[in-house]
Amino acid sequence: MLPLCIFCDNQSGSKEHLWPDWMHRLIAFAPINRQEGSGPVLMGQDPEVTINTVCGICNNGWMSQLEQKNVARLKHMLLNTPITLDPGGMNLLTEWAVKTGMVSDSVKPRNDNEKFFSREERVAMRESRTIPERTRVWIGSLIGSHLGCHGTDFTIVANGGKTRLGTGSVNTIYAGHFVVQTVTEHLHAPYVSDQASFITPSPTICDERLIEIYPNMPKKVEWPQTPFTDDGETGIAMLMDRWRTGERIDKISNVALLGT
Repeated sequence: MLPLCIFCDNQSGSKEHLWPDWMHRLIAFAPINRQEGSGPVLMGQDPEVTINTVCGICNNGWMSQLEQKNVARLKHMLLNTPITLDPGGMNLLTEWAVKTGMVSDSVKPRNDNEKFFSREERVAMRESRTIPERTRVWIGSLIGSHLGCHGTDFTIVANGGKTRLGTGSVNTIYAGHFVVQTVTEHLHAPYVSDQASFITPSPTICDERLIEIYPNMPKKVEWPQTPFTDDGETGIAMLMDRWRTGERIDKISNVALLGT
């Protein structure tokens, strides 16, 4: 017996490609291979990767509808042709990115198959496209054309790492020349913070190549931006590692984030 769909109470098992057919028909993709120092080359994600954690009703229903609402603008961004995004378009891209991150999170290897996003957050996404609290979304562009989704978890700590305040999850999603990064934080009780007080990463070249579209949504975005390169100091690996290394300080006094 397969587990329940991550978004509803139906049985999962609708084995589908993570990336829709229209993307594969539009453009050829190359995986992003990574190497840390002199270590082994880490092969990029297979563009044909499949998932089986959702049901056919969700996959062919609201998920497909959300995909179709984003196709027109995503085509421009995949092909690296200019487009102006208004707040409505940014909101739809945010919903698409968070949904994709939730699906990616559901197949990420963890102990006891534990998922970062709660059942309540995933159901709220299906029912009303509600974005989880303490979520941020940025978009950027790539010089090369790639396809994949990479997730990173981190721990929010204080007192020099002695007190664990919560956890966070980052998803870096790239398709063609378009890249979007989502970050969601979960603070454990009794630790709470107002929505404006987020964990922030150390300053990097990513800051000048990304535009935040949620929750701080500009009036419009002229895309593309200064792109990430395939490698080097301005490479896409800098974006993937943005939340993994070093210590980051929150607006809350003495709160740090440690990559895991």
